[in-house]
This record gives sequence, structure tokens and C-alpha cells, in this order.
Amino acid sequence: MRDAPPVLWVAVGFAAGAVASTATGFGPAFLPLLAAAVPIVLWRGPWSPGLALTACFAAGLAWADADRRSQERCTEQIRDGARAAVAGYFVRSSAAGASDFRVLSGPGERCRAPIRVYMRAGPPSADGSLEAPPLEARLATVEGRWFVVRRPNGSRAVYLSAGSVRPATASLGPVPRRHRLRSAVRKRAALALDRRLGQQAGVAKALVLAERDGIPRELRDAFAQSGSAHLLSISGFHVGVVAALLNGILSLTGRSPRTRAAGTAAGVWAYVLLIGAPTSAIRAAWMTTAFVAGRLRQTPARTLGALGLSMLTISVLRPGVVAGAGFQLTVTGTAGILLLAKWLLAHWPRHPGRRWIAPPLAAAIGASVFTAPVLAWHFGQVPLLSLPSSVLLTPLVAAAVPGVLAAVVMDVLGLPGASAPGAGAEVLLYAVTAAASALGEIPGTTWNASPQEAGLLVAGALSALALGGVQWRNRPAVRATVVATGACAALWLGESVLSIAGRGRIKIAAIDVGQGDAIAVRTPGGRWLLVDAGPRTRGADAGLARVIPYLRAQGVRRLEAVILTHPDEDHAGGLSAVLAHMTTRVVLGPGLGTGQRGHMDGLEEARRAGVPWRRVRKGDSWTTDGVVFRVLSPANPPATGPSPNPPPPAERSPNDWSVVLRITYGKFDALLMGDADDRIEAELLDQGKVEVLKVGHHGSRTSTSAAFVQAVSPDYALVSAGARNRYGHPHPEVLTRLEGAGACVLRTDRQGTVSVAGKKNGAVSASAAC
Repeated sequence: MRDAPPVLWVAVGFAAGAVASTATGFGPAFLPLLAAAVPIVLWRGPWSPGLALTACFAAGLAWADADRRSQERCTEQIRDGARAAVAGYFVRSSAAGASDFRVLSGPGERCRAPIRVYMRAGPPSADGSLEAPPLEARLATVEGRWFVVRRPNGSRAVYLSAGSVRPATASLGPVPRRHRLRSAVRKRAALALDRRLGQQAGVAKALVLAERDGIPRELRDAFAQSGSAHLLSISGFHVGVVAALLNGILSLTGRSPRTRAAGTAAGVWAYVLLIGAPTSAIRAAWMTTAFVAGRLRQTPARTLGALGLSMLTISVLRPGVVAGAGFQLTVTGTAGILLLAKWLLAHWPRHPGRRWIAPPLAAAIGASVFTAPVLAWHFGQVPLLSLPSSVLLTPLVAAAVPGVLAAVVMDVLGLPGASAPGAGAEVLLYAVTAAASALGEIPGTTWNASPQEAGLLVAGALSALALGGVQWRNRPAVRATVVATGACAALWLGESVLSIAGRGRIKIAAIDVGQGDAIAVRTPGGRWLLVDAGPRTRGADAGLARVIPYLRAQGVRRLEAVILTHPDEDHAGGLSAVLAHMTTRVVLGPGLGTGQRGHMDGLEEARRAGVPWRRVRKGDSWTTDGVVFRVLSPANPPATGPSPNPPPPAERSPNDWSVVLRITYGKFDALLMGDADDRIEAELLDQGKVEVLKVGHHGSRTSTSAAFVQAVSPDYALVSAGARNRYGHPHPEVLTRLEGAGACVLRTDRQGTVSVAGKKNGAVSASAAC
């Protein structure tokens, strides 16, 4: 890396500053850090590379901060929960979930970036009901409520939850021509794929149009589990295929090499803008531009220099995306491919086939290894089959993409024979989806890692290289040993610090599991308990994706107990994953079930792991590290027979026997209400004031009654609810009661995972501001 081009180091420094600004917000804390770095790098010499990196970091920090502030100015007048009617057009539509909407009239019209519109029940039809997908580049009026989300860095993001979408009047002016043209082309291409690709049309749209709505959720999960999800996203690989096809077509015209290069670059940019300019495609387009510029100047561009140019350009033009997973995955994956390909070609045994074997193998290994920390940081999981799946599936996708593009072009232009390449591509894509589904069904193919673990591993590896004096020219075995030792040492040290941090205080954390509950409790002695384990849906298991990574990030190796408040899926769905991945002493619960899948799977996993399952009821209590846990409800769980787990009466809801837990540590008191409603709350009005209240039933208006709030008068209220959930939790009436009682409301749907820490004298601190 000593001979890396300067533009790469400039891009790395600038992008790092942009990430720091976006992730944490630009504040005075960075100024002492930069000031302390200047003497250190000057000590290495007046022209030290460290000084240039520090300057680039500061520039990226300031630039991203300025961009963030300018974006926020356009939404200053928007208030959370306010009703709104805005007029504009859909820049990019989605059949489910979010669509980008350019506001032309109403709040947010000064924003450069499109407002994200969320459909509550489904996409809208022409009469305003939400049934058919919105049309891109068509004037429309959207009515709904604003959601304002405060990010950890203090910035605000605004979204519009749509209640209705109707055609707008033409008085707003015409939709820009580029959006109308892009919408028309995408529509014709999508129809062509539906005609020519049959059941594989959804996968084909993801490959060439960046539309993933047509892929079943189960298939997307299979691609993710097998480590091949990147094949469904527009990346440098797809743009490279497009560039190769364009170059081949232009070669048939007999044009000069320089003309072909310029035409290829222009065609690549047209394609990238057509599909909506995803970050990875933009990176590939800028790299293509660098190579074309080198061809025109008759000075071939260096691959790492082209990567640096693309990084720097994106960081300057779109600093807000630098901290996102898309930018970091495409940059680290490309860097891994370039670096490892060069190394493998230099060290691979010399034989005629090495140039055909080494590059694909280097691409698979480099992309898998270099992107693993990014996947762990953003998603909490690292697929262990990414290497074999990439080696197996990448050639099939590479062969299918040209056929898909040929079928689209021939169908749109009305050329005969479009069914031939479409049929060939359909067969290849069927093989891809079948292989991905088979690999995704293999158990134990993902490693659950927290962002903290990923950061510690990377920091340890880099520190070992920097402080250990190990140069890249040393033998690979030496480098690998030093890097692995440094990474493991940093991980062990960091987790040891986390395990002893906060001793002497009790911590209660509401883990962001979406629309569900998962409350982690740490005692002053460092022991952990878990109350509920989050939901499990067809698309995700919160126990595996959210709860386990959070616990591991805190250095948890054993749970003293898992308290299951009741068997509903949003509380018990993730239980089996927690019991499978975390050593647990006992499971406590009301002792009743309704046959729901999450509860039954958790029971089966407890039996397999030998974890005892015990019933608790009002009056039960235990003490751990000076913390007293008391069960306040259910008073007397109903029983209908001698079975140890009898079915409840049909007329009773599982919420009626939800476990309510009171936690006391000296003068600190907390109430965890589960899904208890106001009828159960009426029996607990004598509990007196508490410092922390975990609001019952995700903030539903059937819980947290005015009398109960007045009786317990909490200082902090934790609300566990999913962002933009279809139930409208937490209800505005509940929030009004809590705020009227002087409680600081912390919400997982707005602030992510939130926590409070209490001392024995009753003092409380929170992880986020109210």
C-alpha cells in the first residue's frame, strides 16, 4: 500500500471525516482531537502523509456537517405527528414499503432530497385507496402524518405516513423531463421482463432495474443466509457487464478505440441514472469514467486510483450516503478484490490457467473478507458461506445478465427473437435461485456479531500492523498471525472492559426489536436477565438479528433468567434463537400457552438445551446482586386440567396473564408491565412512585391509564414499538398522559435501543435525550 496513488489517501481521509460527521454530528469534541493529531504528524516531518490525512479528515468533517445542516433547514417547520397534505410526484416508487416523493407544494418543498413516503396499508390506487402502486413521475397529492426521527448524532429525518394518495392538478407545473423519460423506460423494461422471464422476472428486475419488490421475502432471506445477497443488488459487476456489452456493440460499428471508450462511458452513465443511481452503481460509473479518461489521454488509469476518485467524488457530491452500508460495502468489496487479485496473480503458481482461476477466486475471497466487518457493523451478521456461494453463483449470474439485457432491448425495440435470450436467462436464474435456496437452508451458516465486536476486531488488526512493525513485504504467515493475534486481543480486552463497566449500577435497556418487546436488565454485579425476546416474522427473527447482537455487544456470556411475560409472537418469537445462542439458567413465565409458534419453539429449544421452565405468579420474588425482583401479576393463572401447561379459556386474552415485574435496587424502582392493560393496572395503584416505567402493550391506549400514571408518576418511560407500525403505537393519548406527569419518554421507534441506568440512591441517567 506504500505505492497507493495519492487520490486514494485523500479519498480515505475525506470519507472518514464524512462518516464521523454523519454518525456522530460535528461538535467541539473533534477539535481537540484534530489539534492533538497535528503535532504528532508534524513530528514525522513537514510533509508527512499523516498531516495530509488529518487535513482531509477535517475537510470531510466540515463538508458533511454543512450538507447535513442544509438538509435540515428545509424540514424545520415539520412537526412530529402533524397532519399534512403535500403535492408533488413520485421519483421512485415501491410496490411495498417506502417510495421517494419530490414535494412541489407544501411542507418540505425546499428539500433537495425526496421525502420518503410510507404506505400504511399498501400502495395507492387512483381513487385514493391504497391498493395499486403509485405511478412514477405523475403529479399526486399525498395526505398523511409526519414522522420525525431523531438520529443518534442529533440530526432529524422526516417521513410521511400516507393515508391517501390522489391525482394532483396540473397547476403545479410539469414533471421534469428526465423523470418522465426514466419512468417510461423503466415501465417498458419491466413489462418486457414480465413477458420474457416468466417466474424469474422478479429476480431479473433486481439484477438490471434495481427493483427488488418482486422477489419473495423467503427467497431474499435465502440469498442473505447463503451470503449471496449482493448478487441481487446493482453493483460494479452488473455495470461492468453493461460496459462490456456496450463496448462490444460499438466495436461492431468500426469506431476508434477512443470513440468506443467515450461511448461506453456515456452509455454506462445513462444506464446508472435510469435505474435510480444506487451508490454501488455510481461508484462503478466513476471508475469507468476514470478508465475512459486514461484511455483518452493514452495513460492507463490505476485501479486503486480509479477507486479513490469514485470515493472522493461520491463523498463530495453525496456526503450523507458515506456512513451507509451501501457505500461502505461497495468500497471495501472493490478494494478487497483489487488488492487480493494483484497479490494472487503475483504469488499464484505459474501455469497457463492461472489468469483464469486467480481473478475469480481473488474476487470471491477479497469481497467476502473485506466486507465482513461492514456487515457485522450494520447488520449484526456475517454469512459464512459467502465465499463458496460467490464462487458457485457469480458465473451463473454473469452469464444470465447479458441474456436479460438482450431480451429487454430486443423486446422494447420490437426485434424478433427476444424469447431466445429470455429463455436462456430464465434457466440460468432458476439455477441461481435454486442453489441459493438450498444453501440458505443449511443451519449455522451465519455468525452473529455486534458492531462493537466488529469495531474491536478491525481496530486490533490495524493496531497490530501499525504498532507491531509488520510490513506488507513480510511473509503472509507472519502477517496473518500478527493480525489475528491483535484482533483477538482487542476483542478480549474490549469485552472485558464492557463486562466491568457500569458496576454498581442497574441498567434497563429496551432493545429495538421492532413491534415487540425485549428488555435487558443488568444487575450491579454484572449479571444479566432478559424480559421477552422480540418478534419473529416471515422475514426476520428479532432474537437472532437484534437481541443476541446486543447482548454480545455488552459482553454477556450467560443469562441468569429469561422472563417470558406471555406467549404472544411479538414477545416470544425470538425466544428459541436466544436459548440456542445464549447459555441460560432458567426460563420464567406465566406457565400458559396458546399454541403460538414462537412459544412452542422456545419450549422445545429449552427442552433440548436442558433449560428448566418454571411458572411464576403474584408474590414470587428473588434477589440478585442486591436487586429485588417481585412478580406483581398474574395473581392466579387459570387452569383447566391437570396438564402442566393447560390451554387457557377461549374468552381470555394472553395479555390477561402477562407477567408484571417490579425491580427494586435501594431507592431505585422500575415497573415492567409487559402487555398488561388498564384492568390489571387498576390492581397496582398502590405501588407508589417509580423511577422507570416500561409502558404496557407498546403504548396502546388500552394501557397506561391516567389513574395508573398518576399513581406511579415515573421519571422515565420506556416505549418499545416498531417504527411506523400499523397499530399506531404509541397512542397520542398515552404520550400526553406520560408527558403531563413529567416523564421523559424514550421510544425505540424513534431512538432505537434506549436504556436507563440507576444507582442505589435513586439517581437515574438515560442513554438518550427526551
